[in-house]
Amino acid sequence: MTPQTQVPFPMPDVLVRNWKWLVGIGLLLIVMGVFAILAPFLASVAINAWIGVAFLLAGIAQVAQSFGKGGWREAIGHLLIGAVYIIGALLVIFDPLAGLMAFSLVIVLMLAISGAVRIVEGLRMRPAQGWGWMTAAGVAAVIMALVIYASFPGSALWLLGLLAGIAFVSDGSALLALGLAARKAEKA
Repeated sequence: MTPQTQVPFPMPDVLVRNWKWLVGIGLLLIVMGVFAILAPFLASVAINAWIGVAFLLAGIAQVAQSFGKGGWREAIGHLLIGAVYIIGALLVIFDPLAGLMAFSLVIVLMLAISGAVRIVEGLRMRPAQGWGWMTAAGVAAVIMALVIYASFPGSALWLLGLLAGIAFVSDGSALLALGLAARKAEKA
């Protein structure tokens, strides 16, 4: 067997020019992620509030849209959607613990459903290469869903913050690595 040689992929010029931004944003995300992991309850409350404000703005936009051009059916539809968003937003903003619990249950459902689908897909792929990894990923997602649900409602207090922290560290690490690679390409 001959060893495979890697053909270097040319680094896009825009990344080379902005490598400092990539490194800076990457480091900032990593620091924010570490704080979120160390204080998951505070991060969960902050995310919950942000989602509440986003729902409120979406609801206001839907209500405003109902006054646009169109018939009464479209107006009623937009008003109803806007009302649901606004009511949901107010519940999340004024009762953050209920919001955290609702979002945590949604995450549990997403993990359980995506895990079950991965298990089925992995088993359907058998004996193709990678079927075991797909199945294992599905089993891991279902186990996570069960563990989170078993510790519910306590898990609702830290779940969003922990997941956000992990995502921030992961994304920040990717941006940092990309920025450092762009810096290396600049010097080459």
